[in-house]
Amino acid sequence: MASNKQYAYYLRGNQIALIEEDTGAIEPWKSPQSSVTDGLEIEYAYSPRYTINDIEDKSTAITGYDESSGLLKFTGSGLSTDAAITYIVISDSEKWNGLHKINTLNSNYWIVETKYNGIAVTESVTAYTDISVLEDESDTIDLPEYLCKALVYYVKSQVAEDQGDFEKHLYNRRQFRALMDRYESSRIWGSRRVAPGIGAIR
Repeated sequence: MASNKQYAYYLRGNQIALIEEDTGAIEPWKSPQSSVTDGLEIEYAYSPRYTINDIEDKSTAITGYDESSGLLKFTGSGLSTDAAITYIVISDSEKWNGLHKINTLNSNYWIVETKYNGIAVTESVTAYTDISVLEDESDTIDLPEYLCKALVYYVKSQVAEDQGDFEKHLYNRRQFRALMDRYESSRIWGSRRVAPGIGAIR
């Protein structure tokens, strides 16, 4: 008969970690002690600071990368030199997946603002070129309508705090947290159970 295992997770920055309960240890929670092949699912939402506008706008002509004065240089042939390309998103790379800001465009290489100090490496990757990036306060943040309401309460609470109106600050902060809790709760699917408290009538 299989024994039940208890798992939990915690967030640190943009990292998520899975831990397993060890009932016989002084520290009851630690890294998983055994393999789990079925029945474990983690749903994690990540909100990037960029958007790929058109996945068809991409280059597959990159064949490797190298160093150029301490910066990362993607090499290839027939690369676009369109000045409208200011950012790229790399995929299918062992090391460089993600957003990179363009420094120099050339038909044989693209130099990006990412630091690199190493040797030349052969690697075929995909580079998406039609990218929208959040750069400053004038940019539009693509939020669901429900979260827009929460954001308004958050801004109001910060303004009230700056003005010294702590009653209004606390009211708006409570409204913000209530909307955030409801939003997070709405994304959890499946059955829910509520356990009675210690002092509850049984």
